[in-house]
This record gives sequence, C-alpha cells and structure tokens, in this order.
Amino acid sequence: MWKKNDAPIPQHTPASSPAPVPPPAAAATPSAAPVAPQAARAASSSAPVTIGASVVIKGELSAKEDLTISGRVEGKVEVRDHVVRVGREAKVNAEINARAVIVEGTVTGNINASERIELLEHGSVEGDITSPKISMAEGAEFRGKIDMAAKGAGIKRTA
Repeated sequence: MWKKNDAPIPQHTPASSPAPVPPPAAAATPSAAPVAPQAARAASSSAPVTIGASVVIKGELSAKEDLTISGRVEGKVEVRDHVVRVGREAKVNAEINARAVIVEGTVTGNINASERIELLEHGSVEGDITSPKISMAEGAEFRGKIDMAAKGAGIKRTA
C-alpha cells in the first residue's frame, strides 16, 4: 500500500514541474507577436487620427485616414480620400483638400472636397469652398465664394 501511494506522488511532481516552465516561455513569445499587428490594424482602419486641443502644427499635414482636428493647424492639409473634421474649439489657417470636410470650429483658407462640405451650427469658414455638395446649418458663418461645379464633377459651365 505504501508503494501505491508513493508512486502517484512522484508521477505528479515531474509532470507539474515541466508543465509550468514551458508555457510561460511559449506564451510570452506568441502573445507579444500578435499584439503589435492587431494594434496597427485597429489604428489604421477604425479610429480617426486626432490632433488634440493643445497641439499646434505648422506646415503640411497629410494622412491616408480620417482626421479630426481639435487644436491649431497652419499651412496645408491633404487627406484626399478621407474625411477631415474640424472640431468646435479648433482653429485652422490652412488650405484643406479631402473627400469630405465637416467644420464645427474655425477655418481660414480654401476648402476643396471631392464629395461634400458641411458647416455645422458653430462652424466658421473664411475662404472659398469647392465641392459638389455643400450644407450649412443655421448659425454657421461663411465668407467667401462657393463653387459647386468641382473639377471632375461632370458639370459643364456655360459662358
């Protein structure tokens, strides 16, 4: 009887010793590798890039994903195939080129959008806007020219 009790104890001891050692080493390597690609995919496909309220950018800004501006930008913004959103507290002194532009803050400069431009209730634009579709909410401010016959829109002008 004593031998039967002694035999299971050594069997459990060696089995439990090697088991904890390999899993931490094996688990550390695979878990570290997938984290970075998943984070990269999530950042590029779902969440827009945000320029925070305390950020000031001077120069040319370009992106290949949606962009939200909450701070200050001076220069040029190129986001051709995506959406630029100018937040309520944002101040942009730049030319903006995008698929769509939504303005809730202040923009001084020309805006070109291949799809649409929206001026929301507190939005303010001083400059020329060019887009096939334009909407202005009550309370929005605009000073400039509007050209709804955007390049490539298929609209012919007559003299």
